[in-house]
Amino acid sequence: MQGRTAREVLAQIPSLRKHPQFERLLEIVTGETDLSSAGFPYISDTSFRILRDQVPHLFRQGAAVLGCLAALEEVLARRTDFSPGELESIQRAITVVRTVVLTAGITAPPDLWLLKHLISAHQELGILEWLLSGRALHSEVLAREHSLNFRQLETDLRFLHSRGYLLKGDGAFLLPSNPAILNVMQQLAAIPSEPRPNLVPRLGEWFSSPTRNDAQLRSWLDLGIDDQPTGSWVASHFQVELGYRLLPCVLALRTLEITKQLARGARLATLVPNFPTVLERLFELAGWSESGVVSELGARGFERGPGVFGIIAAYHPYVSNLEDILRSRLSGTWVRRAENVAASQDANRKTFEIANDKLDLFCKQYRYEYRVFIEHAAGRGEAIRQRYLRDGEQQAKYFAADLEDTAIDQAIGLQEQGILPASLQFIRSADIGEPDRVIQFLARQELAGEPTVMMVGNGFHEIRNQTNEKMVEVFRGYEHAGFVLIFTEESALDDEALLDTAWNTYHAGFRYVHEMSGQGLRPPAEGEHGAQRWSWRKCGELAGYVFLDEFSYRSRSIYPYRRPTHKNPSISVTYFCIPAKLAQELRIESVQGKSDTASAAWI
Repeated sequence: MQGRTAREVLAQIPSLRKHPQFERLLEIVTGETDLSSAGFPYISDTSFRILRDQVPHLFRQGAAVLGCLAALEEVLARRTDFSPGELESIQRAITVVRTVVLTAGITAPPDLWLLKHLISAHQELGILEWLLSGRALHSEVLAREHSLNFRQLETDLRFLHSRGYLLKGDGAFLLPSNPAILNVMQQLAAIPSEPRPNLVPRLGEWFSSPTRNDAQLRSWLDLGIDDQPTGSWVASHFQVELGYRLLPCVLALRTLEITKQLARGARLATLVPNFPTVLERLFELAGWSESGVVSELGARGFERGPGVFGIIAAYHPYVSNLEDILRSRLSGTWVRRAENVAASQDANRKTFEIANDKLDLFCKQYRYEYRVFIEHAAGRGEAIRQRYLRDGEQQAKYFAADLEDTAIDQAIGLQEQGILPASLQFIRSADIGEPDRVIQFLARQELAGEPTVMMVGNGFHEIRNQTNEKMVEVFRGYEHAGFVLIFTEESALDDEALLDTAWNTYHAGFRYVHEMSGQGLRPPAEGEHGAQRWSWRKCGELAGYVFLDEFSYRSRSIYPYRRPTHKNPSISVTYFCIPAKLAQELRIESVQGKSDTASAAWI
């Protein structure tokens, strides 16, 4: 290259220069990179901030970034004048950028869907008018003076803060001085609030109907507004409205079993007869398709979106009645369990595969044989389905436990189809926060004391009104029964982490709906998410469990760059725990607290 740097060489290639974001992307892909101890690529903090703040990557703009990366990879494949080290570093950066863009395509729509519901309720109650007046909002004072539910108001305002629409300081919330963000709030406030029914069933009927004469839905899907970017990662009014519509459309296609077929290159019109033009336009605006063909961004969205979208959308009864909740007029609201069950299965499939791999490895290494396999908070029994495919029905007896009859009924349907074991038994009305329900059921089957494995996918956080002591007692119940416990939980992230990482996780919306419904997320390590809330690991260890880091799994961290002096928690953790007695029998030493100090060192 005659002394020229990789950046200088790439900057002169015409096919790359035509991409609108290429100059900023070039800074990132030729910047500092490395691999984490877990083998994940990362970039520098400077590069991430350029990507977050200066490279628009939501919806169509994200698809454009992916197109630029693809063009860059084509160029690199033909070059022979770059060293192996240069090529590896550039490819690491490309991997990170692609991951961030694909992640944003899945994490942003649920947050924007929630945001539209929240803004509509706050408009009705005058909260938005207060903020737009420029006054600081002290949630405790406003709640007292206007007879509002302080806890819900604080939860709402923290969500707005975590998505960049409010500043927070000295116990008060305030709109930022950024004119572009003020403009978003003013535009949203200018739109009359509307009834907020669950549109997924109605859209599903419309998509499957040969006539499609629902003019109201057709009008609703047509945005009819121009995009006015905020100049930052904070979503514009156009993007809020787009995400608000995209989420129920994707879930409606999921109910028709169409999303599974929408791989990259698939034609929408061939999979949905008489595909509505207005829906095709919506997916093009989202960057999920181009000329009716599913894009790279769309393929990822149709594959992973239904799980994430469905988990958030299952809380529609809460957000559609948010005004009444804020006025403390409504009680007894509950998540739509039937929708949540299917979404949870989609979302947990990958982590259950990892958990089952770890279980196989543990059994082989320690010659451990279990006779009972339980999936708690079972939903449609995804962990059991995977275990059954590996082992058949010979090794262990299978049990599916769940609090909700809806979940059990769906699992029974899968059993009747031969997807779940014929011998599978169901434990109804089983609150995961009450271990005795499962323990006594096994005792009646004369299985008490038999080697038992219990697998849980994001189920413990659903225990309502948690305290640290209550969680210790829950774990103690399963530990005393001798259960090997393998469970996955999303990390509780604070406002700073959510703001710093923008759309790199879906935890802003995930935290919001779970706090709204009285459920409790916990941090992966001590000192995070408030000192008053102990980590999952601390609760388990105080109950007597020994956590085996060798068989646990941490997903990628929330920050895609090294943070040598700060925490960098994983998005989720799959914990592998064995009772103290079993650890003694297998001569496994307990290293208590190891994960709490080491989990920050993902990269």
